[in-house]
Amino acid sequence: MINFLTTAGANLNPYGLEIMSNKGKPLDVVMACALSMVCLLFVHWLVPRLRRVNALNDAILNSIGGGLALGYVFLHAIPGFIGNLALVKQQVTTNFMQDEKNLLFVVFLFVILGFCVWYALEKLAHDHSKKGEEAGGFVYVSHVLIMMYVGFLTTLIMPVLARESLYGMILFTVIMAFHFVLEDHSLSYHFPKRFKYSGRYLIMLGVLAGWLFSFYVTTPVHLIMTTFMGAFLAGGLILTTAKTEFSLLEGRSHFPTFLASLTFKSLIVFIMLLLENIG
Repeated sequence: MINFLTTAGANLNPYGLEIMSNKGKPLDVVMACALSMVCLLFVHWLVPRLRRVNALNDAILNSIGGGLALGYVFLHAIPGFIGNLALVKQQVTTNFMQDEKNLLFVVFLFVILGFCVWYALEKLAHDHSKKGEEAGGFVYVSHVLIMMYVGFLTTLIMPVLARESLYGMILFTVIMAFHFVLEDHSLSYHFPKRFKYSGRYLIMLGVLAGWLFSFYVTTPVHLIMTTFMGAFLAGGLILTTAKTEFSLLEGRSHFPTFLASLTFKSLIVFIMLLLENIG
């Protein structure tokens, strides 16, 4: 196992992971990503057990996740997409995508697509929940598949984030952990009978698969996947915030907590920018 991780680390990042924008002490990309992956799996395992003993305040947790997600999308992810346009343009081959304006259009198209897909699935499940019934098998399977995709994507793009900034990858891991907590609550709410038996473990399988697959993706492909698939995920995070704070979960939110978490995320990004300039 150690030899496998060492070889994968050399392929992923022969120069080593650096703390912030090519400054600081080198670290092992693979080990950092593996630790983040294990943390996400642990969150999936822990949340239902805490919920069973009433150790979670869903309104507070939902609003923390919503605030962090909104701050991440607009203050971290989208500026990152824009900053990487020149690099992405070098990897695409179509003439249309060589124009940065067109490339930015496609990126935001993926953001909108992610929002619409999440919205459609949530609306279908919510309409059935209001009637006191579970949605059909197609809606449930679609929800689980999209969350497997999210788990897969989360760990797939971690090496790219880690090479750019260890702090950025840690923040991404924390935000996605809260996102998974929120989605766990949502799926448990909409599918109380089905989700607890299989859905959660399938999502965990997606997290593990993304981490394993990341070893075999080249850096240029990784960059393109991070940009477009990350934009799709950003759209889903926006919808996650909307459904939490605007009553799709029947008022299970807490606005002061949402505002505090959004402010906290804004301060973190501001401090990261200051550290980059100081260094």
